[in-house]
Amino acid sequence: MLIKNRRFSGGYRFSKFEGEPGEKIIENPVPQKVIIPLKQGFGKEVVPVVKKGDAVKAGQMIGNDANSVSNPVHSSVNGTVEDIQKMAYPDGEIESVIIHSDGTDGWQALKGQSSDWKKLSDEKIEELIYLSGVAALDSAGIPTRFNSSIVPPKDIKNIIIQAAGDEVYNLSPEVLFEGDRLNQFIYGIRLLRRVMPGAAVHIVLNKYLKKLINKISSLSRDSDWIKIYPLEPKYPQSCNEVVIPTVLKKKYPYGFLPASIGVVVLSAQTALHVYEAVALGKPLIERTIALCGPGFDENLHVKVRVGTPVNDIISPNVKNPEDCRFVTDSTMKGNTITDTGLPIQRTWSKIVALREKKEGEMLSFAKPGFAKDSYSMTFASSFINFKKNADTNIHGEERACISCGFCEQVCPVGIIPHLLFRYTERDLVDEILVIYRIYKCINCNLCTYVCPSKIQVAAYIKEGTEKLLEMGIDYTDPVKQSFELKGLEEYKGLTE
Repeated sequence: MLIKNRRFSGGYRFSKFEGEPGEKIIENPVPQKVIIPLKQGFGKEVVPVVKKGDAVKAGQMIGNDANSVSNPVHSSVNGTVEDIQKMAYPDGEIESVIIHSDGTDGWQALKGQSSDWKKLSDEKIEELIYLSGVAALDSAGIPTRFNSSIVPPKDIKNIIIQAAGDEVYNLSPEVLFEGDRLNQFIYGIRLLRRVMPGAAVHIVLNKYLKKLINKISSLSRDSDWIKIYPLEPKYPQSCNEVVIPTVLKKKYPYGFLPASIGVVVLSAQTALHVYEAVALGKPLIERTIALCGPGFDENLHVKVRVGTPVNDIISPNVKNPEDCRFVTDSTMKGNTITDTGLPIQRTWSKIVALREKKEGEMLSFAKPGFAKDSYSMTFASSFINFKKNADTNIHGEERACISCGFCEQVCPVGIIPHLLFRYTERDLVDEILVIYRIYKCINCNLCTYVCPSKIQVAAYIKEGTEKLLEMGIDYTDPVKQSFELKGLEEYKGLTE
């Protein structure tokens, strides 16, 4: 069933940037070494169930903890455990298993899988999804009876599959759904419904991909519980706080997980992994990663084993890596990769290479700007169809706020960024910021992106939020009073 005319206020559509990934896909060789963090995706860090010197198979469980909200972790290669040690990641120190690979290509399947998955019991499907590690994916995981999320499957009433592609760079649908994978995508959705039988499924697609919309509509026409939403691919539509109100017309409990209100938001690649786990018995040992941005010599997709050092992907595809900044997943809010020796994780879907450009450009305001993006439609790229460039330069020095209102126009959650910035800049941080709903900020960074004065608006708002917490002002109390939230104790355990 097609549902049209859904939209949200604010946001911004990125289009035609240099470095968009093409339709070419290659398979990366099995790496000589992998580093497997024992926390990847949703849940707590798990406990190693192997030790130094152990021989392991690709697909073998190497970390698990049945006593916490967590998900199993697997070896992605055949080989020997070289070491188990704490390593520093953007999210903090995580114990990691270092495995020396023997170079062979096979992997160990999960027991009980079946290509004839329709004959499997709901309980077996649920078990395979959990044991594969797939239940760790996306913002709140996939609920199962195995403590993989903060709520049980019966509490989920809506599943949203996000495939609109609203970022600066996105996985190519032609690659993601190549061959029979579109059928497998629908099978993955049907398997998710077996685990969460009380849930309606909402598939969010790019409204300009008419052929894909028609194909998915045809494949799902016999399921009245599947609804398809062709939406404008406007950033930050993929954020939970935006897509849930847009699709479901429900308010979002800012500061909490979607599972708390009975919603699971998953990516299209997650649905494919669900199918592979159940029908093939394949643990989550491999990801399709798009190499995006002008820093790469060729923008392609790579099938790569989880735990492969980032440098193994960058070195063959970037001539001068020292001249680039590498970012995971989101150009607007992803983590910068400061150490390319760290591993590719099972949650990643993109690596963005932006050229470092630190020096200013002489008289840039007087140039037509064929390759520059502009919210105010100042440059020629707004009217002439040229590829736009993305680099790390802010293209100007910070100046005083001119009260243009651009940040307010693009804000997807309806707050007033320039007002919050002024309060924080002057260190006027108190309950007034809660009244102005600072807690609704989702860190999309659009306010900073469109600011003609080059003010780091989003950073100021984040600073204001952190100061409120330091002062002991709990802005979540009004949210708790407005919603019947589930899984709060489990969620509290994850954040402690």
